[in-house]
Formats: sequence, C-alpha cells, structure tokens
Amino acid sequence: MSKVPATRPEHVLFVHAHPDDETLASGGTIATLLELGADVTVLTATRGERGEMLTPELAPLYGDGPRVAAHRETEIAGALAALGAPRHLWLGGPGARPTDLPERRYTDSGMQWGPDGRAIAADDAPADSLTAADLGEVVDDIRAAIRSTGADAVVSYADDGGYGHPDHVRVHHAARYAAKAEELPFSMIVDPATTEADVTVDVVPVRAKLRAAVEQYRSQVTVDPADPADPTALSWVMPHGARHHAPATEAFRYAEAPAAPAPQTYAEMSGQGKAAAVVVSLVLGLIAGGLGTVTHQQTLGAVPIGMVLTTLIVVGLTVGIRLLYRSRAMVAAVGIGIIVATQVLVSVGGQSSPLVLANPAGYVWTFAPAVIAALVLAWPDLSGVRAAAAEARARDAGPSDGSDDAARSGATARHE
Repeated sequence: MSKVPATRPEHVLFVHAHPDDETLASGGTIATLLELGADVTVLTATRGERGEMLTPELAPLYGDGPRVAAHRETEIAGALAALGAPRHLWLGGPGARPTDLPERRYTDSGMQWGPDGRAIAADDAPADSLTAADLGEVVDDIRAAIRSTGADAVVSYADDGGYGHPDHVRVHHAARYAAKAEELPFSMIVDPATTEADVTVDVVPVRAKLRAAVEQYRSQVTVDPADPADPTALSWVMPHGARHHAPATEAFRYAEAPAAPAPQTYAEMSGQGKAAAVVVSLVLGLIAGGLGTVTHQQTLGAVPIGMVLTTLIVVGLTVGIRLLYRSRAMVAAVGIGIIVATQVLVSVGGQSSPLVLANPAGYVWTFAPAVIAALVLAWPDLSGVRAAAAEARARDAGPSDGSDDAARSGATARHE
C-alpha cells in the first residue's frame, strides 16, 4: 500500500547497470506498468561483460568480454520480451547519447566480495568501464535517454546500489543527477521488507511473466522448478550460492517528497487561496462593470455593439469561472463587482449621468449582469456525478490490483 498518493507516469525510464538487473530488481513493476498501458523504457549501462557463466555449455565464454556481451544481449532481449516488450536502450548508444558526440560503449566494471559480504570495487576495472568514465558524461547520456523517450519519471537503485556493486552505485548517482537536471521525479528501488517504501507494487499477478523473464538469464541464475502447489512461488540461486525468493511486492522510495499537485478547482484551494480567488474575481467584476457601464451605449451604425459585447463579456466571465473553478463564490464575487462598479459610476454622475440611459441598452446593462450571474449560480454542479461515472467505467474496463498506487510514470515507481 502506498504511503502517499501517486499518479501513474505515462513514460517511465528504468536505469540499470547490467542485463538481468532490470528483471531481478524491478521486473514485476515493469510488467505491471506495461499491462496498465504505460510507456516503459529500460536503459542498460553495460552488457555485463565480466559476469559469471553458470552452465557448463556457457562456461567457456567466461573471461571473453565480447562473447559474454553478445550472449547477454540475447538474454536481455528474451527477458524484456517476456516482461511485455518495453523499449530498450544501451547507455552511450542510439537514443542514449547526445547527438553531437560519437557513440560509446561502457563496459562492466567488475566487483569482488568484501569482508562484510557486500560487493566492492574490483582491483582491475578496465579503462572503458562504467566507473572509470567521467560522471558528467554518464549523466549527459542518461539525460539524452530521458529526452529521446519523453520520460516523465526515472527509476534506479538506492544510493548503495542495492548490494554495493560499483556499477550500481554509479548508475544511482548518474540517474539521480540526470532526473534532477531534467526536473523529473526520481525513485529508488528498496527492500519491500523495510519501512522505507513510499510506493509498493503488487507483482503477484504478473508472476508468470517474471518467471519467464528470469529463466532467460541462464548464465547468471539457476531458477528453481515451479511448485505445483504454489504457482506464484519463484526463487533462484545466484552465482555465489545465495537463494533469492521473488517478493510479492516491489518497493520504491522517492528521492524527494513529490510536490503537491497544483489545485485545479476552488474546492482544492487552501483557505488563503480561496480568499485570494474571491478577491481576484471581485476585481475582475469591478473592471468588467466599469468598462461595461462606460461602453454599453456604443453603437456601430444601427447595431448596438456596446450592449452586445458587454453582455457577452459578462456571460464569458461568469460561465468561464464556473466551468474552470466550479465555484459559486467566485461567480457571486464577479456579479457583485459588476453591480457595485455600475452603481458607483452612476451615483458619481448623478441623475443627469449619460452613462446608463433609460433605453434598451441601459435596461439590459442594468438587469442582465444580475440575471446572468443568478442563472450561472443556479446551475447544478455535476462534476461529482461525472467523476463517479468515470470511475465506474474504469472499473468495468479492466482489472484492478494493488499495483495501481505505484503505476498511477511518478513515481517514479509516478516513478514509482
């Protein structure tokens, strides 16, 4: 369950370090977002050239970076197809590189296990590795990917990279800087068992897709056979022998608290906002009343152009405010402003004032603003009925599950 409201970003960019990370860390969310109709892109920084080759038939590839890379390219292609076919980019390649720079290829930096059981930097990271690259260059490449995909939310690792891998840590910093530079929400993948999550996604409904995707990575994990007694169970053994169980939820934490959405109607405004809106409406009414009083007698030949235009201004102002802000208070303020401005100008001119004459235009201007405002005030507010009908149609249109909190690009799970 989300701890804060979230809206679904339409274009979500997941930034990962190696093939398999996108599936093992966030595959359920990727599949869920795709099912919900979001546009998802996976950006992979390296091809995992230094990854281990677990099966006997693949063991000869170990240590041969180009051959390992070619094999892992096929694995990630199969895994992404199983998840629902999100768009895929390689960092430094087409769509993820500034157009004024030649394309480049970042290679796996490698890692080793530290004394505390967490990954640390390898002693022999190659010169073209991700961690050896200038951080600014990596950030610029991710920004290029954000722009080419139209992403409105970015997701990657927490600042420890999940388990300390130097490539994961580098991706976290670069993706976070890139999202901030592009003014997008950035969300970090966290352990769902902790209390750090702002958004969680129920990924059990897409378990079959996730299993099919994990099974593509035969070089990296050994997937346990399916349990007929529990079809939703999914576990695999990592190269260092640890067994991991796929969680029922995937969790994300916002790098920064999401900004509150700007109020769209009068009811959503704060108390100060409502007071300011009423004052502004009153001022608009005073201005419209003053101009109308001065110009309503104008004619163009035999056409009472002044009477027509001033009446249309009143209609446009009152109806427009009622439709945009759904506020009777603001409409009433406009009407009061028009009447007050008219009466003040007439009283200043005295009984001999030529501003409001005893003719059709004068009678229209005297009574029409009050009548129009009263009619606009009286018409019923059907927004609640429309919202309820739209919600009912959405429920009838497709299944709903617990993932809706995160999937409805900011989390960044909308990104979210």
